[in-house]
Amino acid sequence: MTQEVQPKLKAVREYSQLLRIQERLLSMLQEALDEIGAPTTQNLLRQLRNQTGSTAPEDFGRIASSVEGAIRDLKLFQSDIQKEFLADRSEVSVEGVSNLPAPLARFLAERTTNERFSYEVRQDPVRGWIIAWKEYTAEGIVRGFGQFYERPYAWLEE
Repeated sequence: MTQEVQPKLKAVREYSQLLRIQERLLSMLQEALDEIGAPTTQNLLRQLRNQTGSTAPEDFGRIASSVEGAIRDLKLFQSDIQKEFLADRSEVSVEGVSNLPAPLARFLAERTTNERFSYEVRQDPVRGWIIAWKEYTAEGIVRGFGQFYERPYAWLEE
C-alpha cells in the first residue's frame, strides 16, 4: 500500500497541471458552444438554408452535440483527476487557523509536500487571511515567492 501512495504524493504538481489544462480546455469548448448557439450564427445558418437549401444547420447541430459531449467528458475527467488528487491527502490544517478558505487551503495542499516550500499565514483586518510563501531551489536560492489574500481587493471598497 505504501508503494502506491508514494507516486501519488510525488505527482501533486502533475495533477495540478492537468487540472489547469482541463480548465483551459473547458473554457475554450464552452466559448465554441456559445459561438455555435449565438443568435448571429443561427440567423446566418437560417438564411443559408433558405437561400441555398444547405444542410449546414444540421451539421452545426451535430457539431454542437459533439462539443456538449466533449464538455461532459471533460467534466468527468476533472472529477476523476480531483478524486485521484485528493484521495490520499488529508485536509491541510495550519496551527491557529481553523477556517482557512478553500482556495488558500488548496494552494497549501498542492505545495506542502515539497520540502523546499515555506509559508507563513497571518490575518489582516481588511484583506482576511494572507499566505506569504517562498519556494527554494536545491541550492537554497529563492526560486519564487509571493502572497495570496482571502480578499485581495477589499481595500478598494473603503
